[in-house]
Amino acid sequence: MRTLAGQDGNPVYIFETGDLVRLTRGEGGPLATAHAGEWGRVTRVYSCGALDIKFAGYGRAKDADLTRGVAIPRGRVEPCDMQGMPIGRGFSAVWETRRGR
Repeated sequence: MRTLAGQDGNPVYIFETGDLVRLTRGEGGPLATAHAGEWGRVTRVYSCGALDIKFAGYGRAKDADLTRGVAIPRGRVEPCDMQGMPIGRGFSAVWETRRGR
């Protein structure tokens, strides 16, 4: 994963195959298969920036019926660690606020 600075100073993440990501928003529409909070490993990155994500064995059970999300927009995900907890500047600021600092 590469991180760039956006015009507003917020990080812009360029994901690569193998990165761990967590959904910040679920898929829209009546046939939504991925929901906010689920996480997994990026298996494919499209030229438009959309991602295929393998959820099974990560944010879902290994024997789940739906094991992956396809062509999820990169704006709906954030980087996470091996436990599915978000990492990065935005998360640490929220964490420090909750701890009372």
